[in-house]
Amino acid sequence: MVSKTKIAVGVLGVLILVLAVTLMLNKEGLDQRKEMMTNATINIKIDGEENILSFDDLKKAGEEKFEAVLDTSTTDPVVYAYTGVQLKNVLKDQGIHLEGKTAVILTAVDGFTVAYSLEEVLLEGNVYVTYAREGEKLKSKEDGGRGPYQTIVVGDQFSSRRCKWLTSIEVQ
Repeated sequence: MVSKTKIAVGVLGVLILVLAVTLMLNKEGLDQRKEMMTNATINIKIDGEENILSFDDLKKAGEEKFEAVLDTSTTDPVVYAYTGVQLKNVLKDQGIHLEGKTAVILTAVDGFTVAYSLEEVLLEGNVYVTYAREGEKLKSKEDGGRGPYQTIVVGDQFSSRRCKWLTSIEVQ
């Protein structure tokens, strides 16, 4: 009985140590992503290179107004007017060559990740990086919002492939 208790305590101690190490390793990345949200920047990654995209850089790629349906599990579908830039235009404006690439991976401040195929990103009027809804800037996560940036796939019927609190775009 005593040996089983010692084993259980030992296993528990190892699990606590693993948890502590994992939290310490993730803290730096989380702090960096939070800073990006505060500064309204997006990290763009391709072929091992990284570039920081500012709000002005994003707008320069071709601001557009468009409509999309927001349909969550707790609300009825509602059509909203958004302001943003097509993701394909952001990539083009940053001089990113897409030959041989197949997907664009987007990551949020909380670690949520969504992948879009290159075909759907290149489809006209389909995937946007947005920063305003109904003429108002998207609020931060701390303020109960979905911003400063959120991606929207206009053709997504149930709004399930959006990436709110966007901090990173990686082309693969």
